[in-house]
Amino acid sequence: MNMKTDSDKKNRVTKEIALATIPLAIAYLFIAFYEAGFCEFYGIPTDLISINITDVILTNRLTLMVAVLAFLWIALYYNVLPSASSPLFRGVVTLILILSLWLGFTFGRYDAKNKKQYLVTKTTPEQVVLKFYDDNVICAPFDRYSKIIQRQFTIHKTGENASLTYHLENTGPLTPQ
Repeated sequence: MNMKTDSDKKNRVTKEIALATIPLAIAYLFIAFYEAGFCEFYGIPTDLISINITDVILTNRLTLMVAVLAFLWIALYYNVLPSASSPLFRGVVTLILILSLWLGFTFGRYDAKNKKQYLVTKTTPEQVVLKFYDDNVICAPFDRYSKIIQRQFTIHKTGENASLTYHLENTGPLTPQ
């Protein structure tokens, strides 16, 4: 009897750890794929991607996604699925994982494609800021009349060049060349 109680406690701790870590891992992967989709639209090399807490907070869809996934996870884990070792449980977790990766990538591309406000440099040629990663500002030249962004990137370190200034402008959606 005592052996069964110890086994039940161990299973409960394992369940609690899985309940906390799997939604967090899925959320992190969602953000990573969101950033990959965003970068893919503009042609930014994905090795420049850096995920930080600001990305987590500002990716509004992520908040909704995590809440939905956490709810599904709790409902499935405690009410529907028989055990973590069942094929149904593994299939549902795999489905949620694949769905969140696909949605992350799709939302990233969608947001990049529909972005209307950009920080614009006061340089010749003018450049738009595509993304901030850590202390790097990724910029690309653009033609404001054709609304085309060139796939030539300049990476500035924030605070390094005091003469480089930006202003926020509603350019409308811009298309990569």
